[in-house]
Amino acid sequence: MTSRQRDPERGAGKIAGFLFFLFVAAAVYIGFKVVPVYVNNYEFQDALESEARFAITNRRQPDDVRNDIWKKVVELNIPVDKKDIQIKYPVSGSGPMGLLDIDVPYTVEVEFPGYTLELNFRPHGDNHSI
Repeated sequence: MTSRQRDPERGAGKIAGFLFFLFVAAAVYIGFKVVPVYVNNYEFQDALESEARFAITNRRQPDDVRNDIWKKVVELNIPVDKKDIQIKYPVSGSGPMGLLDIDVPYTVEVEFPGYTLELNFRPHGDNHSI
């Protein structure tokens, strides 16, 4: 092979390496944008479950429970209005000493160049297993 001839396989390796680099860079970028949203949702879900368990044992009223959840919403920057925090006592007359359900559905929009990803979450907490 003369110095003027090129090895076509060597060029293909560079292209494959570049494409692999682009794929890894895109995955890191997407992970950087999406993973924190899922971590916040996990932490929020955990807070709802804890609040539901302890609300009954501490005889908390729905407004008190809602206020505690609202503090967590603000702390985690969850896109929810206070009125969207749903607190239900599913068994009629169960009141603060009975069963409790907490639902806080929300959507987070993650912006990418040319695309918006909507992530829908439905965190739920209850004390049915106590």
